[in-house]
Amino acid sequence: METRREAALLPRRAIFAAALSALGAGGFTALAIWGGLSRPHRASFQFTRGLTLSTGEDERLRAFLAGALSDDRIFVTIVGHTGSAGDAAANLSLSEARAALAADMAEALGIAPERITARGVGGGAPLDKQTNENARAYQSRLARIDVTLQLRR
Repeated sequence: METRREAALLPRRAIFAAALSALGAGGFTALAIWGGLSRPHRASFQFTRGLTLSTGEDERLRAFLAGALSDDRIFVTIVGHTGSAGDAAANLSLSEARAALAADMAEALGIAPERITARGVGGGAPLDKQTNENARAYQSRLARIDVTLQLRR
């Protein structure tokens, strides 16, 4: 059962994560204006299950994507991932749906569709397993999208 203190902290954590992401997005804007976003900026965003982003990830993703709004030369690449267990075709389909969800979010923010590339790779690009990480935690960590902002001249 969730304690009253834990319930109160959850929104603060989400707000803190969103604020940090917004600061990062503002930094991307400044870099883009000065032409410094020629090196890609990447971030990963976790899913709990299916197409549900983990707590706070929705706000963090929106703030990260906002970094592409300041300059029409900033392109967004989204790669959806799933765990490596289970049916490969179903995993590929789910990863494509995750990437499409983020692409839709980018378009809703005002990023032109021609500046967005989204694809899924299923469980075909797994992360390294960490020391002492159990199988369930590892599979959970694989459920993500990787988003890259890149200035193209």
